[in-house]
Amino acid sequence: MDCTDDRGVDTVEPTATDAVEYRVDGDVATVTLTRPDRLNAVTKELYAGVLGALERASDEDARVIVIQGAGRAFCVGADMKAHGERERTAGEKREYAWAAQRACRALQTHERPVIAKVQGYAIGAGAELALSADLIVMADDAEMRFPEAGIGTYVGGGVTYRLPERVGTATAKRLLLTAASVDGNEASEIGLVNETVPPDDLNDAVDDLAGEITGNAPIPVAFAKEHLNRRADNLDLALTAEVDALLTCMETDDWQEGVDAFAEDREPIFEGQ
Repeated sequence: MDCTDDRGVDTVEPTATDAVEYRVDGDVATVTLTRPDRLNAVTKELYAGVLGALERASDEDARVIVIQGAGRAFCVGADMKAHGERERTAGEKREYAWAAQRACRALQTHERPVIAKVQGYAIGAGAELALSADLIVMADDAEMRFPEAGIGTYVGGGVTYRLPERVGTATAKRLLLTAASVDGNEASEIGLVNETVPPDDLNDAVDDLAGEITGNAPIPVAFAKEHLNRRADNLDLALTAEVDALLTCMETDDWQEGVDAFAEDREPIFEGQ
C-alpha cells in the first residue's frame, strides 16, 4: 500500500507479503527489512520485497539507497524455524535459493550506490545482503558471521566472489571454513566493512556518508559503480555455483541435522552424508 506520511515522505507500508518498507526522503531512498519479531530473518517474500523496493528506486530521484533492518538486528539470515516446519519440494528449494541470489544481485548491480546500515546482527543471508551493498557502515558492537558450514548449508549472494574482494582470499577462507563471528571493530580491521562506529552514532554516520555521495554529480557516480562492477565478470558463475552447492547440501542428512539441532537448541553432530 502506497501512502504519504505526515512529513510528506513517500512510503510503502510493510505487509505480510513483502516485509519491506520503502521510503524516499530527499536524495536518499531507504529500504527497511520489517520483520523485527523474527530479527528480520529472510523469507522468499522478504526477498521479493527488496526487489520491489529496488525497482521503485530506479524510478525515483534519490541518488543513494540505504538498506537497513528494523529493531535489534540488520538480519539474522534464514528463518530456521520456518525451515523446520515442513519439508519443501526440490522446486521450492530452488525457487527460494534463486530468490536470494536475485535480491543480492539487484543490490550489487543497481545503478544507485547502496549503503548497508548494520546493527545487532548480520548473519548468514543477512551478511550476504550487507555484503551486496557498495558500502557498509557497522556498529562496533554488532556481529557479522557466515555460519553456513556450521549448520550444514551453504553461502549465497555471490559471497564466494565478493568476500575475497573485500578481505582477501585467506581471510575469506577463515571466515567461511570456521564460521567465525566478527564484531564491528574486527570487521573494519580486515576490510569487511567501510566504517565502524558506536551504536549511537550509526544513524549519523550513514547520513554523513550518504550526504558525501549525494553532494557529487550523479552521472559520474553511476558510471563509477558500473565500471567497477564490470570487473565482476565471474559473479553470475559464482551465483549459479552457490545455488547448486546449496541445493546439494539441502538434500543431505547433515542439513537436516543442522535444522533439527537449531530447533532443539543443541550442537549438531555431522556425519558427512
